[in-house]
Amino acid sequence: MEKINPTILVSREMQKRYITAAAVARKLNLNPSSVKTMLHSDTMQVQRLLDMSNLLQYNFFREIAALLHFTEPVIEKETPDVDPTIALNERIKELEIEVKILRQTLKEVVGKE
Repeated sequence: MEKINPTILVSREMQKRYITAAAVARKLNLNPSSVKTMLHSDTMQVQRLLDMSNLLQYNFFREIAALLHFTEPVIEKETPDVDPTIALNERIKELEIEVKILRQTLKEVVGKE
C-alpha cells in the first residue's frame, strides 16, 4: 500500500488558497516554526489534521478515505435487538429479589440487637 502523507495534502490546499505557514500559525495560535516543522513531517496528528480541515474548509479525511482500498466499515449494534419491555421486566425481577434479600438481612441484623 502506498504511504499517505497528509502534510502534502495540507500544503497543496494552503498553496491553492495562498495561505502561508505564518497565517496558519496565527489562526491556530501556534509558533510559526512549529507549523513549518509540521508541514515538513511525514505524519500529522489527527487533531491537527482536523484543525487544518476546519481552517482551510477542506475535508482531508474524506480525501484520505478515498485513497484507501477498503470497503465501508460494518458498524455492529452494541446491544442485541431485545424488546425493551422484556428487558425491563427482567430487571424488575432482579430488583425484587434484591429487595427481598435486603429485607431478610435487615430483619436478621435488627433481631440480633
